[in-house]
Order: sequence, then structure tokens, then C-alpha cells
Amino acid sequence: MTQQAPRWSERLAQVEDWLLAGMLGSMIVLACLQILLRNVFDSGITWVDPLLRVMVLWLGLLGALAASRGNRHIIIDVLGPFMGPVNKRRAAIITHAFTALVCGAIAYFATQFVISEAEFGTDGVLGLPIWILQSIIPAGFGLMGLRYLALCIETLRNRPQVETSSL
Repeated sequence: MTQQAPRWSERLAQVEDWLLAGMLGSMIVLACLQILLRNVFDSGITWVDPLLRVMVLWLGLLGALAASRGNRHIIIDVLGPFMGPVNKRRAAIITHAFTALVCGAIAYFATQFVISEAEFGTDGVLGLPIWILQSIIPAGFGLMGLRYLALCIETLRNRPQVETSSL
């Protein structure tokens, strides 16, 4: 039996997981170091606090992206238990399409924002241009929008089995 090469979506998921783990670990180490330096040595590293704020933004959007991977985000399902399979499918199509549209709109406007920041030329943490630090916003929402569009298409293709009773 031969092993198939992982699909691009599986590789992207691995990269997301490694980025999340690395970023969270780095944040914990930096925050603990900063606390130790402040409380024990009465000093600190000036760039750690702004970097941690940027890392929170990245961690939040990477986490949201990972949650959207398998449609594992927070769902408030009030009507689902009362719907049949056909109506559940319709609701899923509408929900996925709407989510893709909203994520796409956020990605578009965030891209415009990042472009304007690049034109303005402001520096952020560690001398990095601020637009690089903010680039996770359009990238994250753009990828989420693509994922929900793919979920919408997948839901459109998969028709539910309607149970028929035999008399």
C-alpha cells in the first residue's frame, strides 16, 4: 500500500498548527521573562510588550483560521434540532455563503487598510514596517473566506439522504 502525498489543505493545516504552537510558546516565554525581569531585577525589555500585543493579534486570527478549518468554530444552533436534513442543508449553505461573503469583505477592506499603512511608511515593533505586522488581518480573513466558500460548495454538492418510509 502506497502512502499518498498530503493535500495542500493538510499541509496548510500543519503550518497553521505549528505557527499557533510556536507563537503561543513564544508568548508564554516572553511574558514570563518580562514578569521575571520586572519583579526580580526591576528592569525589562522595552520591545516585549508591543511585540506581545502584535502576537495576540496573530494568535487570535490564526486560531480563528484553525477553527474554521473543519467548521469547528462556535455555533449557536437554535433551530437545527427542529429542522429536517433538507432544511439543515439549506441553512448550512446560506450560513457558509454569508460567512464567506463577510470574511471576503473584511479581507478586502483590511487589504486597503494595510496598503494605506504601507504607503504611509510607519514602523512598528523591532523596526518592522507596521503593514507587515498587520498583514495577518487580510490574509487570515481571506483564507477563512475561501474555506467557507469551499464549505458552501461542498454542502451544495452533497445532497442529504431523505428517509422514505416503506408501507
